[in-house]
Amino acid sequence: MGMSSIQSLFRQSNPYEQFVQQLVQLESQQKLRLEEQQKQQNERKTALGDVSESISKFISQISELENPNNNSFQPIKTSSSNESVVRVNSAGGIDRPSNFNITVDRVATTDTRLGQVMNVEDFDLAASGDGSMTITIGDRTETIQVETTREDGDGNIVQKNNREVLDSFAAAVSEAFGDDARASVFQVSNDQVQFSIQSLGTGFDNRIQIDNATGVLAEVESTMTSLVPEEELDARFTIDGVTFTRSDNTVDDAIEGLSFTLLNSSDQSVQMSAQRDIDEARENIDSFIKSYNDMNSKIRQRTFIDGDNNSRGPLRNMRSIRGLTNNLRQSALLPMDGVEPGQVSRLSDIGITFQNNGTMVIDDQDRLNEALEMRPEEVAKLFSSEDSAIANMKQQAESFTKSGGIIASLEEGVDQTIRRLDTRIAQQERYLEQYEEQQRRMFNELQLIQERGQAQFNEVMSFRQGMGF
Repeated sequence: MGMSSIQSLFRQSNPYEQFVQQLVQLESQQKLRLEEQQKQQNERKTALGDVSESISKFISQISELENPNNNSFQPIKTSSSNESVVRVNSAGGIDRPSNFNITVDRVATTDTRLGQVMNVEDFDLAASGDGSMTITIGDRTETIQVETTREDGDGNIVQKNNREVLDSFAAAVSEAFGDDARASVFQVSNDQVQFSIQSLGTGFDNRIQIDNATGVLAEVESTMTSLVPEEELDARFTIDGVTFTRSDNTVDDAIEGLSFTLLNSSDQSVQMSAQRDIDEARENIDSFIKSYNDMNSKIRQRTFIDGDNNSRGPLRNMRSIRGLTNNLRQSALLPMDGVEPGQVSRLSDIGITFQNNGTMVIDDQDRLNEALEMRPEEVAKLFSSEDSAIANMKQQAESFTKSGGIIASLEEGVDQTIRRLDTRIAQQERYLEQYEEQQRRMFNELQLIQERGQAQFNEVMSFRQGMGF
């Protein structure tokens, strides 16, 4: 039987074990108080992390809105009057509503060369002997070589039939060009095949160019035909009377700031439209308000003091955290310097204000919509100017989340307290272990004395009985 088992058995048989455990429990009050403090500090650390995350999201939201490349308050939505002919991809570089009329004469196509139809089992090609050719597609040039003989199952060298030669050619092209070209051998009937090579990039610049063909590959090349003439591989289209040609069907350099994709040719003119998107601008405002309110809510939930119900948030004693949203609210109400009378200079000018609990709200929908529709530049300046209330709010928020900032200092203080509590709890645990053993030893000694006294009493009584008393 192990030592732990012996001790367990002894404790079960010790009539004083219950008293030992009760004494240890009474002596554990200090440890329990320390563990409760530790729990509170861990809750405080978690609450600081939650607050820090919400502040960071608020800062990120402002950064998105103040970035001029995002056009947050002058977003443009695009459309095409015929999506089967032209698809408008984006208009991020267009800063004002615009319409463009486009006619697509032809779209850019890949260059495809077809060989003649050949009988599978014939040996026409092998008769020309091994061959090579140089192929250029785009800016890539490769030399292809094909053998016209192979080793049969008995180790004899035999000629390849037409299908085998063409298969070898297709495999060599695919290996050499990878994603730049595709070569295939099509079974056009039970006993006939046809070779095809296709550039996978569109336009004249990606055409297939063949030079220095010899042997069997000269034979193949001599019968090749192009599906599309080289001069018609590029896309051709006209925008507002100006004619363009492009090698790619996705075009982003014809109209500055506009990207579109040609899908089909059409005799009819198609209108590409780029119009201001008020709905998206409003969504950006809503996202800003939500990020502020999320931050305000988390701070209030973690710093509240409810004397009536005797409940408090884990950050109730951290005045800097509790005061952040109050300070931000005061900053938001201040006007921006250098703004002409009647122009947007503060949040209230676009219908945004605060409730008593610190929640940011839109209390004048018409004023906000009017500003976004008629004065988007002024709204954008409110969020991007270094002198604006929004910039001031962002700066105050960043002082909490930056490296070495307010929250980092508070977290370090909490961590130090947790480390001290860890040490004190460990000390209490060692003390309680010693205390428990000490009490058990004392009760064991008491039990031993009692057992010895009982033995002596039993001896006396036995003696008396022996003497006839």
